[in-house]
Amino acid sequence: MNLYETVLLVNPELPLKDAQELSEKYQELIKKQNGEIVNTEAWGKLRLAYEVEGHKEGLYFLIQFKSDTPVLQELEKRFKYDDNVLRQALVRIDGKKFKLKKKSDEKEKKERARKGSPKDTEENAPKEENVEAAEEKTPTAEENPPKEENTKEKE
Repeated sequence: MNLYETVLLVNPELPLKDAQELSEKYQELIKKQNGEIVNTEAWGKLRLAYEVEGHKEGLYFLIQFKSDTPVLQELEKRFKYDDNVLRQALVRIDGKKFKLKKKSDEKEKKERARKGSPKDTEENAPKEENVEAAEEKTPTAEENPPKEENTKEKE
């Protein structure tokens, strides 16, 4: 089984409850085809960079799952004929290069760093060995006096 993710851009005029049911419908389709849902996120209504089918905003849903290839073909076919799905992206994720993280985990880490949590500041602080090595390598003014410019012009 390979790891995949799909991002759905859903019609913003669709009530939020119906849009969530649409996302759940596709999750059920994946499960029926022996797929495994890894992560789902509802990103909400976001402004689009350009109009898509006359809409300036869209509802975004992310579904990350493990599955075999036949599920992908079925999903793409259903996305194509669903009028409520304005756009979709379905990509394979290389599990060795990418680790899936929930958006909330990243927000918490940034929040801790912003507040100056001791755990984060200790991790990001330079080690004593590195500080001492850097101090040793930095030349002082006595060791390297400034170079004097040649004031005499060549004739």
